[in-house]
Amino acid sequence: MEFWGFPRPDGTAGTRNHIGVIVSAACANDPGQWIANAVEDAKLFTHKQVCGLIPPDKETVERTLVNLGRNPNLHGVLVVGPDCADSDPDGIAERIAASGKPVEVCKVHTEGGVMVAVQRGINTVRMMASDASRIRREPMPLSKLRHGVECGGSTPLSGAVTNAAQGHALDIIIKNGGNGGFSETPEVIGAEHVIAERAINDEVKQKMIKVVVDFEEWLKSSGIDFLRANPDAQNVEDGISSIEEKALGAIHKGGTTPLTEVVGYAEIPEGKGMWFMNTPGNDMMSVTGLAAGGCNIMTYSTEGAAPYGFPWVPVIKITARKDHFRKYPDLLDYLVDIEWALKDIDAVGQDLFNLMLEVANGRKTQSEILGYTCAQDIWRVVPAS
Repeated sequence: MEFWGFPRPDGTAGTRNHIGVIVSAACANDPGQWIANAVEDAKLFTHKQVCGLIPPDKETVERTLVNLGRNPNLHGVLVVGPDCADSDPDGIAERIAASGKPVEVCKVHTEGGVMVAVQRGINTVRMMASDASRIRREPMPLSKLRHGVECGGSTPLSGAVTNAAQGHALDIIIKNGGNGGFSETPEVIGAEHVIAERAINDEVKQKMIKVVVDFEEWLKSSGIDFLRANPDAQNVEDGISSIEEKALGAIHKGGTTPLTEVVGYAEIPEGKGMWFMNTPGNDMMSVTGLAAGGCNIMTYSTEGAAPYGFPWVPVIKITARKDHFRKYPDLLDYLVDIEWALKDIDAVGQDLFNLMLEVANGRKTQSEILGYTCAQDIWRVVPAS
């Protein structure tokens, strides 16, 4: 089984062929936006991180930006940033360029002023976009698909229906040599042992348990009474009674295949199979982590109709709520039939996978059509100095 994708020098394959404009520090967000707005195929990633970062946040932010730039859905990258001691746009660009794709740097501190820099940036991105347009889709094995699985706005329908549909679609990709995984560590608290029992060895099993235990300790040290705040008010209103119930629904996102790897935030999994990424429960930060992890396609179960996608990774948003699917036709991509899912979840997973294949081949998601791709944030755990 194949999909039609864009070949990359590092052996990966893109489901899209964009130019990424990545801002290295938040003080360059506006110039980055001016550059990206001027070129049709340019996609922008901005964030809120600036000076004063200390380890491990500085390492996490830079790793996230580098790995976002290495995502196979980008043909080339322009890194936009200031030219000051606490920012390293050159180092970020150099690490992205190791993947073999064209990368350039635009510094807002330049002779002649910021608008001179912006015009140079526009010219650079325009040339990259011209070169990218010469690349054609080619038949690619499913082993080059990396499926990121997300959920948000959960209800009791999510676990048994929409999350399960995503998990079974992920199973199909993995059984055909591809890989993928899910995230949101605080939302598996109480069910981590269920995931851990599927680990391929004891090392992976213990790492899965440790990730959750460490997250719980971090929450406690921050003074947050997480167990009283999650499920959140919307979850409770929709019928979820406890974090354990929410967790037992969330783990369905991981399908049924063995757990092969546990990775840190925005790290790129090295192997095949189903993996877990340590991220917060914040959907925007989680989606960013999955994109930095190399996912070239995502699915997102959202009974609450989350409106956004990601700049250069197509996000297929699915729901089991017919009322929301009718009310928000430009936000949601796929309606899971509840009766069908409860009767034959394998068939629903296959149907969702068929849509994923169309999207991988070039069909646009609703968020891509709208240009509603604001899921741009990076996880930090240490306050700025």
